[in-house]
Amino acid sequence: MTTLATAPRTTGGASWIPDDTEAHRWSAEWIWSAEPALAPRSVAQVGAHDPERFDRWVLFRGVVDLSGAPESADLRITADSRYRAWINGVEVGTGPSRHGPRSLTADCYPVATALRPGRNVVAVLARFYGHAVPWWEPAVPSFTTGGGGLLAELDCDGDIVLATGDTWRACPADAWTPSRPLSMLTSQIPEVFDARRLDPAWTTTEFDDSAWPPATVLYEHAVVGPVGRAHPPIGPYGQIGKRLIPLLTGHTRTPVSREQFPLPDDDPSDVYTRLGADVAAASAASAPHSTGLRRLMVFDFAAIVAGTVHLELSGKAGDTVTGALVEAVTPVAFRSAAAFQVTLRDGDLSFTADNPAGGRYVVLSVDSPTLEIRSVTVRERRRPRVPAGGFRCSDTLLNRIFDVSVRTVDLTSQDAYLDCPTREQRAWTGDAVVHQSVDLAINGDWSLARWNPRLLAQPRQDGMLPLVAVGDFANPAVPPIPDWALHWIRSVHNLFRYTGDRTLVAELLPVAERVLRWFLPYRRTSGLLHEVPGWVLIDWSPVQVSGCSAALNALWARGLRDFSAMSEWLGDSGRGEWARSLYSDVRIGFEAFWDPARRAYRDTLPDGDRPRAVSEHTAATAVIAGLVPTERNDAVLALLLDRDAMFTRTPLSDHGVDKAGPENGAPISMRPEPDWDTETLVVGAQPFFRYVVHEAVAQLGAADRLPALCRDWRTLLATGPTALRECWEGGSFAHGWSATPARDLVTFTLGISPAAPGYRRVRIAPRLGDLDWAEGSAPTPAGVVTVRATRDLVEFTAPVPVDYHGEDGLEMSLEPGTYQIAVHP
Repeated sequence: MTTLATAPRTTGGASWIPDDTEAHRWSAEWIWSAEPALAPRSVAQVGAHDPERFDRWVLFRGVVDLSGAPESADLRITADSRYRAWINGVEVGTGPSRHGPRSLTADCYPVATALRPGRNVVAVLARFYGHAVPWWEPAVPSFTTGGGGLLAELDCDGDIVLATGDTWRACPADAWTPSRPLSMLTSQIPEVFDARRLDPAWTTTEFDDSAWPPATVLYEHAVVGPVGRAHPPIGPYGQIGKRLIPLLTGHTRTPVSREQFPLPDDDPSDVYTRLGADVAAASAASAPHSTGLRRLMVFDFAAIVAGTVHLELSGKAGDTVTGALVEAVTPVAFRSAAAFQVTLRDGDLSFTADNPAGGRYVVLSVDSPTLEIRSVTVRERRRPRVPAGGFRCSDTLLNRIFDVSVRTVDLTSQDAYLDCPTREQRAWTGDAVVHQSVDLAINGDWSLARWNPRLLAQPRQDGMLPLVAVGDFANPAVPPIPDWALHWIRSVHNLFRYTGDRTLVAELLPVAERVLRWFLPYRRTSGLLHEVPGWVLIDWSPVQVSGCSAALNALWARGLRDFSAMSEWLGDSGRGEWARSLYSDVRIGFEAFWDPARRAYRDTLPDGDRPRAVSEHTAATAVIAGLVPTERNDAVLALLLDRDAMFTRTPLSDHGVDKAGPENGAPISMRPEPDWDTETLVVGAQPFFRYVVHEAVAQLGAADRLPALCRDWRTLLATGPTALRECWEGGSFAHGWSATPARDLVTFTLGISPAAPGYRRVRIAPRLGDLDWAEGSAPTPAGVVTVRATRDLVEFTAPVPVDYHGEDGLEMSLEPGTYQIAVHP
């Protein structure tokens, strides 16, 4: 054992920007067109949206003359709901990032290189959705605000030289046809654009905007409160916060192949119906390379990609192309796609779709032989990942599983952790715990890992978190998934362990307490929860949850224990004791689920003649919640490792875009009673809940079995070789919650994890299992930890003190440095 050197430093979490500094004082005023999407005051007593004013697009221009080129310049900008900004015809960016209905953040772009002496133009295309979409929900409106708005200012060398106000020009953009969502489940709004109605020079200094009316300044006017102010902070957005996550970035992806199919002359008007009908017609076509009047073109990227679709087109005025980026080329795929329709003017046209999208194929329905598709690309929009963690081993299959897991998290990490970048793009409350765990294990930038739990911390009035952070499913009329809020508490606990940020954890702990207290009315004298309302999901596998659910009670117990640990750490012994007392009651009551004859915990309590199933969900959650007495560890571990007894199924098997579609098939919330042998079979976890299963296996001292368990992901690679599917049996083609091997192979196989909050100490405990060797690294706030392990030697470098736990039983406390430790048989 020799100390050789100190570890290099990393950016682990360093790019997170604390927001406790003084708020920026805006010179800019909120502006919009003369018709915000608000109901007349005679109709709404306190302000309301006008249901007939939706999906509004407005063009804005602000002009400034500069005596010289600035040394530094920043454009600060935000909008309700969305903006795209240009300076002198050069696109600057798009935003804002996902936010709640009473909060908003601004983006800041360095733009000095886009400015020049003389006349300069800031041009903005702003869009107000009106209808809730997966990534946006309407603000609470007043008489004058909450129905669309733009806020922007240009700072040159420390002086505000241009700010939104009545000197700006605004013109409603009638080149876009307002559109509605198909339904609540498929709520993305298509983009219908007619290039003949938009001068392509409108973003440049040469364009004459003198015919445009001045922008309307949105002076605050509510029933009570201040009247007359138009610059922040005003309702409903309040103070405009700083963006705490990096700007989205990524590569420009190009397709690897394309095919063309003939189409019949009929042309359904609805965008979605047209695309579905055209794909169905193309599938039945006999001439795959027809050059007739109408044709279907399929561009294959050979991988799931996520971003915005960009087209380079050429044709005659009136030529039309309709398209979408989809997971599969099937008629039902377009029901949940970000579809668009573009009508050309004469000549060339560059079109970038406004809506973010994901998928493998860009499918275009072209209505004219004169329309030429010159290029199709997808410009990625995802959070940047700073290389700091990684994994390689002697098994090429595990290496591939790790790489695809990381890619899946990349695709689903945008302005929030998304369920999928394709079908939904919703920031679900529970899914994100897996994405966050992977980022904390491998990403040198923890910005999104820190921000996402804060974004999700928007409880309903009763304290429960909604299904998603913001967006359509945040509607209080939609029942919650109670267990998803408990997974959110685990994401807060992850912040406690990895970042050690007391301010951040203290901010979120009251929300966690409200979630835990929400369950109290359903607690009986046994200490257990019964008949909890809402959609108790647990997992897509058929885990039994009726009556008194063991898995839900164990998740609640884990939440209580996590809350108690964080409260004590913050010095709040009172709340810590409150949670410990409830936890103690659950631990005693949980004994009712144990079946000595089956040597397993049953999923529910006895209820007449109803069969009582056994699942690895209940077993694993009981372990990580600390509910399993030591003498039962061997039995529970044996159950978790008996993979021959496991079976899975999911109602999503007929709901994918390669099946019946999102709105067809059996109801996904149905949980049929067991039709399997509950005395020999065990309900197995889908990919999401395996994050809990793998933690339990490691906690029971069998982390060496995790490489073998991670090989189950070969099933997902068979149907999704470039991104992991939602379930073993199907679902979306890129689901971040399926990516737990990227965490597990670093955290448990290499054995790198925090030994104290904030990584003040690191635990290094490699467990190779059947591998000959493994190597890799993980980020910490102090620098990168690297580990290489073989059957004979463990080598590691750590920038913080180390608690070493060897596979041969050797335990050591070490100072920061580089070490080589022999492994003894």
